[in-house]
Amino acid sequence: MRAVGVAAGIALIGVAVAGCGGTSTPQAATTTSAAPKAVLASPNTIGLCGGVSDAEVGRQAGLADPARVSVNALSCVWQPGSGGDAVIFHWFRGSSLEERRTQVTTGKPATVQVAGQAGIEWRDASGCEVAVAFGDTDFIDWTVRHTVPGGSNTQSCPGVEALAAATLQQAGQG
Repeated sequence: MRAVGVAAGIALIGVAVAGCGGTSTPQAATTTSAAPKAVLASPNTIGLCGGVSDAEVGRQAGLADPARVSVNALSCVWQPGSGGDAVIFHWFRGSSLEERRTQVTTGKPATVQVAGQAGIEWRDASGCEVAVAFGDTDFIDWTVRHTVPGGSNTQSCPGVEALAAATLQQAGQG
């Protein structure tokens, strides 16, 4: 009788332990992960030609009746109907803003902030260029070039900064 009692006790312990094993439905594994990385800018986050209108380009750069004379997904050029000065937009994908500092030969580089983003500005008598960080691996670049030194608008840098700010705001980064 004692053997039956021991066997019954062992069976009850087995059932109790088996009952602690969980349910028959699978449970999701618990995992840990690092904090999510910042989302990098994608090719679709900047509108064509920096996401600004021809009228805005004319107003900010001091060009009368600007027209797009070159357009693609990463670069645009505007000139007035009479020719002459040009406004240029470039989106540099996978390029370092700091690398750009040594590539431009228009004047001495100056550090600026545009719409809260780090940037570099160059200016001389032939125009102004502003490059501004966009995401972790890109930058945008707005330039006004005068065909005659001094051109139609010798104060082109505020307009170029305003165009860069408009692009960043349109893309949700300004």
